[in-house]
Amino acid sequence: MIKQFNKILFFYFFILINFTFYSQKSIDVKNIKGSCYIEGDVSPNIAKNKALNEAKLNALKDAGINESISSYQVLFTNQDKNDYTQFFSSDIQSELQGAVKSYKIISEKTYCTNDNKIVYDITINAEVIKYNSKADNTFKANINGIKSVYNNNDNLIFNVVATQNCYLTIFNITDNEASLLFPNSFEKKSELKKNETKEFPTEKIDYSLGSNQNKQETNRLIFVFTKKEIPFIKMDNNQITKKEEIFNWLYSIPPDERYVEYYTISILK
Repeated sequence: MIKQFNKILFFYFFILINFTFYSQKSIDVKNIKGSCYIEGDVSPNIAKNKALNEAKLNALKDAGINESISSYQVLFTNQDKNDYTQFFSSDIQSELQGAVKSYKIISEKTYCTNDNKIVYDITINAEVIKYNSKADNTFKANINGIKSVYNNNDNLIFNVVATQNCYLTIFNITDNEASLLFPNSFEKKSELKKNETKEFPTEKIDYSLGSNQNKQETNRLIFVFTKKEIPFIKMDNNQITKKEEIFNWLYSIPPDERYVEYYTISILK
């Protein structure tokens, strides 16, 4: 089991329920390539990530999604640096008219060019979602009480107010792990009422912020408000999941059916 790293601590028992996906236009693209030079401070692992991200961008272009490609470029560049600051921007998310929902690496290789440069090449097949709607500008939410800096073992307390009746799902991402914060075994998901303030935690439990590291650590919180109840089920019994699963789920929801807020918080040791 992955060791706790700046993760909000809690355990839960989860009952699987049926998940009806939204019907959206899905486009399969094949043999999409990306590449990156291995040079300077670009290690083979970093080059692989950069090549994969270029392939994802090319998959979007191949599927005919040219809007906001620059936003994807910012997102993917910052992913490589383990700096998610630019990603956690609802402005970027609301602009996107498509997403790479899933992909499969079908080949990857490293070779040397005639001028002695080392290149990492990758080829993927991908499933691209093309949205047929844009963000609903009347669907918003305010989140109050989130601080940018916490001390080790502090508790996270906040409240939310939404402009429409909706449901909330909260994720927490660190450099090492991703997890579902809400709902959990102690707190069940229920409809948030329009313009009513909802306090979190909703029950007598703590969202305890802790780290096993000897330095300042970072958590990224994702608040996903949806007009309909859409359960997230791709996780283990400790609510641990993967970043890819979170964003695959998020991208499956049409822009007009969701509102997303992102927060980056630091925990002092």
